[in-house]
Amino acid sequence: MDQSDEVSLDINEIANSLREQLKIKKAFSPACCIYRVPEPLRELNEKACAPRVVSIGPIHHGKENLKAMEDHKIMYLQQFLEQSKVSVEDLINIIMENETQLRDCYAETIDLRTKEFATMIVLDAVFIIMLSLNMKHIYETRHDHIFYRPWKFFDVMWDMCLLENQLPFFILEKLFELTSVAANTDNCTLIELTCLLLQNIMHEWVKEDSWKKLNSSEVLHFVDFIRKCQQPTVQNRQERGTGILRAPTATELHQSGVKFKHPEKSSLLDVSFSNGILEIPQLTIHGRTEILFRNLQAFEQCHCISEDKFVNEYIAFISCLGSAPKDVGLLAHNENLKYLGNSDRAVSNLILILQKESDVSVDGFLSGVCEELTLHCRKSRHKWKATLKQVYFNNPWTGISVAAASFLLILTVIQTVCSILQLR
Repeated sequence: MDQSDEVSLDINEIANSLREQLKIKKAFSPACCIYRVPEPLRELNEKACAPRVVSIGPIHHGKENLKAMEDHKIMYLQQFLEQSKVSVEDLINIIMENETQLRDCYAETIDLRTKEFATMIVLDAVFIIMLSLNMKHIYETRHDHIFYRPWKFFDVMWDMCLLENQLPFFILEKLFELTSVAANTDNCTLIELTCLLLQNIMHEWVKEDSWKKLNSSEVLHFVDFIRKCQQPTVQNRQERGTGILRAPTATELHQSGVKFKHPEKSSLLDVSFSNGILEIPQLTIHGRTEILFRNLQAFEQCHCISEDKFVNEYIAFISCLGSAPKDVGLLAHNENLKYLGNSDRAVSNLILILQKESDVSVDGFLSGVCEELTLHCRKSRHKWKATLKQVYFNNPWTGISVAAASFLLILTVIQTVCSILQLR
């Protein structure tokens, strides 16, 4: 065999290898909505991205530390089949009919054959549906070791809120609607049950009636559901934004006479500034706050266009206000922040960590508020007025003393002027 034949064989071998890869690998689909957390965010806290007890979907499927929950998935499948009129074959058929669409929802190729893929989706989808149903009828689940071991229930729930641990919402609805199980839910829809389920771990983020403003056909998965629950109702954009979201600190605002209020609003992100009053709905900081924000950040950075990165912009804004422990203490004093068991410094450090790698638009929805706050602080008269109120009129006795001193000063000036006039 001469050299030209060897080259020809090499070309054919490479070409065949590429054709095989083309069969396996898929092109990026517009349906894509489930991603791995970008490496810069993952490096900040790996534990905020990876599940602890249960895998949902293909990204963490088969990991050794998550296999213990697989037996519970089988138990839930058995309950599901007993309460419904469908067979395992019916469930698998639904998955098979939607296999391409399901695979297209993931940003990377899923190296599972159809049999393994369908089995995984059925078990994981039924697990989520039954968990939601059992939440509705919690007192009938006394032998369920997820619900009657609170630490495990919360670990499972937070695992279900990780970006890498998602199933497309549309397949959950298809399986839910397919069965007569739905008849046992007091006519609740799956999106209502999802709201009820998530309220257990984030009742301030997912409110009781959050599902009413959502269209289930537009919900992509649990992380998207959570984000949509807090989509701001009012946007104050600055068209000539600088590209960097900046705002004065809480202390600087206080020294410029800004008053802080914590109104009850439909969204935690509904921040507004008007007539010297900054309204920030109360944000509760707890042990899993970083998990919540980190996964919402990651989803927005992977999936949303620049002007829709609400959570990233909100985090950047809060980090501007609470950049130091004294700022956090001021926000807590005004009930804009709430936290238990943490020091001002610990909360400030958490806020600054969350802000790292945050992706902010040049004309974000809070850019207008930031611009107004900056302009307010630049005006010297606001600082003078604030100093008078905070230093000299901070209590009645100080105010009376200042008023009396001012009155005496005026009398002294009048007396001096009168004496000069008499001399003339």
